[in-house]
Amino acid sequence: MLLNRLKTTTSLTIIFFIGFAVLFWCLPILNHSISDKYLHSFFLPLSIFILGFFLLLLHSIGLNNMIYEKDVIKKSSLVLAPVFLLLTTPFIFQIESWIISFLLLFFLNTLFTFYQKERPFSYAFNANFLIGCIAVFYANILLLYCLNIVTLLTFRNLNWRSFLISILGILLPFLFYWIYTFLFEISFTITLSSRDINLINFPNMFTMGYAELSWYIIVGFILVFSFLELLLWMNKKSIRSRKSFLLIISFLVICCFIKIDNSYFLIVTPLSIVLANFFVYSKRKRLTEILFFLFVLSSMYYRISI
Repeated sequence: MLLNRLKTTTSLTIIFFIGFAVLFWCLPILNHSISDKYLHSFFLPLSIFILGFFLLLLHSIGLNNMIYEKDVIKKSSLVLAPVFLLLTTPFIFQIESWIISFLLLFFLNTLFTFYQKERPFSYAFNANFLIGCIAVFYANILLLYCLNIVTLLTFRNLNWRSFLISILGILLPFLFYWIYTFLFEISFTITLSSRDINLINFPNMFTMGYAELSWYIIVGFILVFSFLELLLWMNKKSIRSRKSFLLIISFLVICCFIKIDNSYFLIVTPLSIVLANFFVYSKRKRLTEILFFLFVLSSMYYRISI
């Protein structure tokens, strides 16, 4: 019943989701103070708590709207927003990852706009300019330039102009950065840490608590069903939806090699889209209701125990 209600986009459903998001975000401070749970070398604990809530709330709603506006998932609903929020359960104070992941929404939105554009030159420039701006601070994000190439190939608008303009877009922020360092006599340094570019490490089950282990098991089951649903029904989707999911899977694979803030938070966005597709389209209504209910319960239990 809970999942069925989220498949509507009424004002009452939106208010319910925002209320749930507030409750969910406050769960870690029921047994601990904000200063204990949200420590950071630069930001104050209270600022992380407030900024994190608004960033993830805007991220979840923005991602939900983008996926339905771009016809990746055609059935309009509010399922994707809570799925994204629940997948962020283990992440408490990864402020840099939250900001970068939120900015990458604009990057993804621009890539989806490449569809049926014979000359996506401005979109190619804008998308890669954003990646360049982030890469000035986190050079490992340059790996996402590969996603630009995948998009141009998938949507069949790769040519030498698109390629050249995308290169210019990604290099321009570095040019601005070089001018800044030259004017203020600061050393121009771009650090690409090799230790941060490695395949995602899976957590050790033997060191987990009961709440954490139950959450990972339930999420694991949902992931299996979600990827099976996507694989078995991919040929039934529209051309745009199929190509968009190819882009999303490519995004997921690339993000597995990008570790920011000592976490792999960037994979939450593509994973949440795959999970939402399962919850929206699966014909096994009772199974999806049970799995979603368990997903909510285990997430809240894990969140409280953090």
